[in-house]
Amino acid sequence: MDTGNTDVFDVPYMRMIRFSLNTIAQWPYNTFGPKTMRTRILSLYHYVMISVSTYLEISCVFYVRYNQDKEFIVLGHDYFNILMGIVIIQRMTLSFQKRYCLLVKNFVSKFHLMNHQYKSEFAAMELRRITKICNIAAVIIHIQIIFSMMFFNMVPLWKNIHAGMFSDHRPENGTFVHSGNYLSFVDQYTDTRGYFLVFFLNFYPSYNAAVTFLCMDLLIFIMVFHIAGHLNILVHDLRYFPRPNEMEQCLGTGTRKYNEEVFVRLKDLIDRDQAIKEFMINISETFGISLCIYLAFHQVTGCVLLLECSQMTPEALGNYGFLTMMMFQQLIQTSVIFEFISTKSDTLADEVYCLPWELMDARNRKAVLLYLKNVQPPRALKAGGVVSVGVLTMSTIIKTSCSYFLMLKTLTVEE
Repeated sequence: MDTGNTDVFDVPYMRMIRFSLNTIAQWPYNTFGPKTMRTRILSLYHYVMISVSTYLEISCVFYVRYNQDKEFIVLGHDYFNILMGIVIIQRMTLSFQKRYCLLVKNFVSKFHLMNHQYKSEFAAMELRRITKICNIAAVIIHIQIIFSMMFFNMVPLWKNIHAGMFSDHRPENGTFVHSGNYLSFVDQYTDTRGYFLVFFLNFYPSYNAAVTFLCMDLLIFIMVFHIAGHLNILVHDLRYFPRPNEMEQCLGTGTRKYNEEVFVRLKDLIDRDQAIKEFMINISETFGISLCIYLAFHQVTGCVLLLECSQMTPEALGNYGFLTMMMFQQLIQTSVIFEFISTKSDTLADEVYCLPWELMDARNRKAVLLYLKNVQPPRALKAGGVVSVGVLTMSTIIKTSCSYFLMLKTLTVEE
């Protein structure tokens, strides 16, 4: 591993995200060096994780099947766990994909702003700004990981304590409440020892779920922030593009030396813009299916969680109120960050048009015209290569979830 890559891994947010993804064997460690005993152990651990997650998913599905006589609202939490399990299992397969490993390696070794900080003073300043943003985002995401994992498991424990399940006079026909319901080999609903066994075991899938959801999102966010940094540098260089001196402007043309310099500058700008565009395409192709499943997950769970909260009882709001807000916050957070790229890309066309093309020779004018044509189409990271992820998509998902919720609510009332 070269020195530049080592410096990248020394940045606080890179250390945090690599450590967290290593705990779930999602960091492509084999891509950055030869196989060692540690990487072989992590690879085996990855297979164990997928096997355990698949088993829990199947067990949860069978639990719902054997309890299908219960009302939809009663099983809402289990439906949420099943849908979340689908997203988790799909994301766990990413590290098996060569495209994902190459994308992370390309980001670290080539695209990361630390590899471009020496090109100009503004590039170094932009690196410092993006580093601060990424560090803040990493801290916030890791706080969310800890808080969501604790909330997901401690709320059912508090409900059991409040219901008197651990007292000497346990309620008649009372059963323990869990963060996840599975068909298991122990009595987890009436036996205290069985309950605590499943309670502590639930921390493992809860941690995996939180890290898989939030840390994979964080990895994409960091890439998006660096795309925005590259776009800022590109816009800055376009804005301060060299212009002819006053004499050359009076003559209405640039000198041969000026046009040679302009040709080199234009070639550099076009190459950098093409590199940004290709990196965005690689992200869309790598995470396209993941983003598609992620948006579908929010579409369905938004409806389910709203239906659970519609009971408006203290118990329902305590169980699902915060969870609903957290899921919508996650959707809004992701959409706003992705929208950031589209907004930044829209300024490129104006900056290219403002270049002094009227003072260039025919060759450079053709280059500017082609460059202007390439930057005019809107750019966005797409889910499945079709749906642009942004504020418009977010609003559509929220509106559709509310519409489905009202429809289900009406059917529930009629029954």
